[in-house]
Amino acid sequence: MNAGKAVYGILSANSGVTDLVGTRIFPEIAEQEAATPFIVYQLQSVAPEDTHDGPSKLDEVRFEFLCYADTYDAAADVGVKVRAALDRVSGTYNGVNVESVQFNDVDIELEYQPRRYSQVLKFTFRIKRDDFTIAQGTPVTGAQLGQLADVDVDGVSNGQLIAYNSTSGNWEAADDATGNNTLTGLTDTSITTPADRESLIYDSGNWVNDNLTKSDVGLANVDNTSDADKPISSATQTALNAKADTSAVPTELNDLSDVTITGTPSANEALIFDTATSSFKSLPNFTNRFEDEAENNKPATPFVERVYTVKADGDGIFIDAQSDTPSSGKVIQRKIYHKAGFLESGDAIGDFTLINTFADDTAYSATESVFEGFRDGDTYGSPPFTLIQTWEESSTFTGLLNESYGSGAAAAYSVRRLNGNYTGAAIEVERSSDNTKQDIGFDANGDLDESALETFCTGTTGKVRTWYDQAQTGGTGSGNDAVQTTHANQPTIYTGGAIVKQDGRPILQSNSLTTGLVTTETGVNNSTFFGVIDTDPSVSKVGVVYNGGTPTHDYLFLIEDGSTSTTFTTRSGSPTHYVNGVTASFTRNSLFDFAASRSLNSAVNFDGSSYTYEFGWSTNSGIGMPSMQEAIFYASDKSTDRTNIESNIGDYFTQNTPLLDTYTGAAAAYSLRKLRTAYSGSAVRVRRSNDNAEADIGFNVFGELDTVSLAAHCGSNDGFVKTLYDQSGNTDDATQTSTSNQPKIYDGTTGVMTENGKPTMDFDGSNHYFVLSIGSLNINNMSVHTVCRSDDTSGNRMQFTLGTDANVRYWHYQVSAKDRAYYGAASPFIEYGNMDTDQHLYSFIAGSTSTVFRMFRDGTEAGSTVTLQSGTPLTTQQRLGAYHNNALNWSGTIQEFVLYSADSTNNRTGIESNINTFYNIYS
Repeated sequence: MNAGKAVYGILSANSGVTDLVGTRIFPEIAEQEAATPFIVYQLQSVAPEDTHDGPSKLDEVRFEFLCYADTYDAAADVGVKVRAALDRVSGTYNGVNVESVQFNDVDIELEYQPRRYSQVLKFTFRIKRDDFTIAQGTPVTGAQLGQLADVDVDGVSNGQLIAYNSTSGNWEAADDATGNNTLTGLTDTSITTPADRESLIYDSGNWVNDNLTKSDVGLANVDNTSDADKPISSATQTALNAKADTSAVPTELNDLSDVTITGTPSANEALIFDTATSSFKSLPNFTNRFEDEAENNKPATPFVERVYTVKADGDGIFIDAQSDTPSSGKVIQRKIYHKAGFLESGDAIGDFTLINTFADDTAYSATESVFEGFRDGDTYGSPPFTLIQTWEESSTFTGLLNESYGSGAAAAYSVRRLNGNYTGAAIEVERSSDNTKQDIGFDANGDLDESALETFCTGTTGKVRTWYDQAQTGGTGSGNDAVQTTHANQPTIYTGGAIVKQDGRPILQSNSLTTGLVTTETGVNNSTFFGVIDTDPSVSKVGVVYNGGTPTHDYLFLIEDGSTSTTFTTRSGSPTHYVNGVTASFTRNSLFDFAASRSLNSAVNFDGSSYTYEFGWSTNSGIGMPSMQEAIFYASDKSTDRTNIESNIGDYFTQNTPLLDTYTGAAAAYSLRKLRTAYSGSAVRVRRSNDNAEADIGFNVFGELDTVSLAAHCGSNDGFVKTLYDQSGNTDDATQTSTSNQPKIYDGTTGVMTENGKPTMDFDGSNHYFVLSIGSLNINNMSVHTVCRSDDTSGNRMQFTLGTDANVRYWHYQVSAKDRAYYGAASPFIEYGNMDTDQHLYSFIAGSTSTVFRMFRDGTEAGSTVTLQSGTPLTTQQRLGAYHNNALNWSGTIQEFVLYSADSTNNRTGIESNINTFYNIYS
């Protein structure tokens, strides 16, 4: 078996591997005292492809790769490089033809003597056996017959045979048994010197050489005048005797009974058997003339196991059926794609349209009739066209409840799939037009099937009658489903011709007095609840865990108080009695969690009775269910798993991609939301007013300011921002050490300062500002994008300035009730128009692309521009919220300020779209 040569050839030629292990790549066993890290590859099995009618052309060879190192991380690093070097490789290595390499799985092992870690990777190599003349392997060459132990060829002469000699027990040279080795030497032949074109014919008991005549085959009797000259078969004679009826004698191919030719055959047609009519027909003679094109031009990924491509002058067929048995923990997915047109070099899967997805783990044999139906059908079978069937292994669905940290839920409800073991629908929807009900499930990504929902509800309102519990294994109805049979009280999921959404995800929109029975669990002294809710402080709503009947029993009580603020309160006992009750503020779409026996956002002790989980509370209260996207109940303490659960939920329900993930290269970036996924720092450093204690405030799982931590730090005191941290990675933080000059972010009475529902910093118009130290900026090649609001339209206010008093180069100035941007000295300037008190998104660009200074407000450009001037780089007197001399202070709010030391003209609309999606400033 020579597959090991290919393994060594691949690994030893891969710099990613050799940079780590050098030449320490060993077959089967490592050298004694080999230095780590090193790799040992071991052959596990060889499985030849069963072709049924000849030697195998392919071997499936399974290897195990042991990547040894002294530490876990180092072993993992080697494993990553080995997988990158081998996975899906094909080609010829060390003379071995590797058709494909497939990664199977990985494990980690620990050896104690000496102590080493090894990451164990398993791969399957498909090796082409180009020489398979002898089934056992490589053909035997260079050997001679006489070299065999039981063959004696001494004295052999020309024309002799080899015969077995029982006396000597050997095969030896011998003459023919009759002593004759020529045709003329036979006893029943009489051959004179033959002439060209003569045949051997039988005549009077001997075979003689002679020429054939018509009479020799009975053709002399074709006129049926004599039957005595020469013998002729009765069947031949009968057919020839019918010459009087010429229609009975086949004179054309189409006269044959099993041939059907309609019309005049076209060029390149051939006679091909049609099983449907059991006859031969004239059909295009494709004969797989484009087989190479079918194989070589197929998309590289995912793996293509079948191709049919056809055009006017031929077709191409390629079949390489893959395994029907998935690897552990995975499923096999087969799909059929179609493209109008012949298969061309460079075609990718994106050029095709998906027309069929088979059920997971469908065998190849079960796909053939479906593929052939598309090939022969009218819809997809009109040349030129191409069909491909793909094969790939996918991991089985893993949801939050399948993770170790998320397991054990008593009841779970969501607009996403939470459990790979749950196979039912997400919700049952009842439409208002006719009260018809239909289950709506999940799409292939585990999201709510929005297409099915829109199809069912188009033209009417759709409400959720049942929110299915996904905590159980099985299909719809297997869990503790939340049900509301009264249509008027059901939460809305579709209205106004669109799915109801919050932050891009569907949401069950609350109706007054909406209730839903969920489940009964015991031991609630040790319970946890996680939920994602859209908080609307103008309407009172609750979510509740309580003991049924009247609300005089113990319960977990989450309430929106119906005032201008949004609070959640945990209570136990009657509505007027608090036990460890805690009130916390939340922003719109909040992830909240409550637990008994521990402290999250709130905690409460219960009496250990059985409790009924219910959304909403309708007992004479007029209070309804909050709008929700997800609700998960645990009859256990999930303290240690809280962070992981919240991250999982937050990752899904956060829709706004961090700005700097897409539009990279910012020189400085300040915001009360997370702007870069890789940024691990805080948003702001906040000083509270009562004792000047400071705390860094970061982000919640949605990438927004962690207002819960902010409220916990400030309590009933005001909070002010000392540091606005730079998220660009350049650590150019905006600072204000003077307490009297720090903008306000938290009010001790009303809570978090907000603008349009999002946290903000409030600048008082007298003292507040930040000092910036962004560094050297090219005055002719930079851009600023900022979110702010002015609350004074009459005074002179400066939102920011970049430059010295003698060389002010770049500033946004509210002057004489006008909204202006300056480049250079006091003139020239760009004027957008009158300043107002609305929230706005501004973009200011000094660009090498256009050689002008431009101003945009809410995506619309001001009517004029300013020509760029020469000047020195800006390095000092940089301010946010004031003029360069700390005067003309901004009166209003600022939420985001991002500066690029480059012309962002080409990315402006994308940057503005990202910002506007989060802040919802303009439509």
